[in-house]
Amino acid sequence: MHTLSLGALYIESWHRSFGEAEDTRLGTGTGFLIGVPGDYWLVTAWHVFSGRRSDDGTIMDAKDNFTPGYVRVHFACEADGGFQSVVQKYDLYEDEFQHSPRWRSPEDRRIDIAALHIGAVPEGLVEAFMPNTWPVLRDLLPPERRAEQGGDVDLPLRVTDKLFVLGFPFGDVGSWPFAVWTVAPVASEPLARWNKLPGFLLDSRTREGQSGAPVLMHIRPGEPVVVNGEVIMHVESVTALVGVYSGRIHKESDLGKVWTVDALFELVPEVAPPSWKPTSRRD
Repeated sequence: MHTLSLGALYIESWHRSFGEAEDTRLGTGTGFLIGVPGDYWLVTAWHVFSGRRSDDGTIMDAKDNFTPGYVRVHFACEADGGFQSVVQKYDLYEDEFQHSPRWRSPEDRRIDIAALHIGAVPEGLVEAFMPNTWPVLRDLLPPERRAEQGGDVDLPLRVTDKLFVLGFPFGDVGSWPFAVWTVAPVASEPLARWNKLPGFLLDSRTREGQSGAPVLMHIRPGEPVVVNGEVIMHVESVTALVGVYSGRIHKESDLGKVWTVDALFELVPEVAPPSWKPTSRRD
């Protein structure tokens, strides 16, 4: 079992009803933790928390015009040689009128990501959180060759590179607590900024329920990697968080949007690695 198969969390968005009416489940999504033990942020797509489309702001629940007041996150707890679900409820607003969100999101609503500070998770739950550092060339070299690598050269991310979207398509939890790994080649130039925003496209069969999923680079031992014209066959696996998946560009398309870790770190600088600099301050 890969540790990060536990790192994608199944999320349910709920509308809070008052009086004697029952609460209404509005939909499902995927999220993940980033941070350090005892101080986590729950990351997902903005529309999972808001219940609104990121392109025009309209409410997604066309029937009742409901929006989420809280989410239910399914964590795993080891028990009797397996796992049992422990559901944690997180309020999305400070007030019942939903005027003061407890979560952060970019000012530009088209950047469809959001982060909710949850702090520590209850004791005994599996704490599989995402890495916040980017792999460098040194990470791919055999231990005896690492000393000869002078500077740290970032591993490039290029069009056609294979990535993975971890989540629960259609809200199907048949593999829970282990997420489904959807293979997703990079379909647009990552540095080109899709629609002049910090994101790019994937070519993948992702579907509803995977919004908010972590997008990972995962290179297995023995896979060849070309860096600066050199083909490297490394001996250890390399995994990195590339960004946040937020849905397809059209319901009839298999092209999906990924918002980069730079966009995430701009939103939550508390989880950024020490070496990271905001885009506005980069050379």
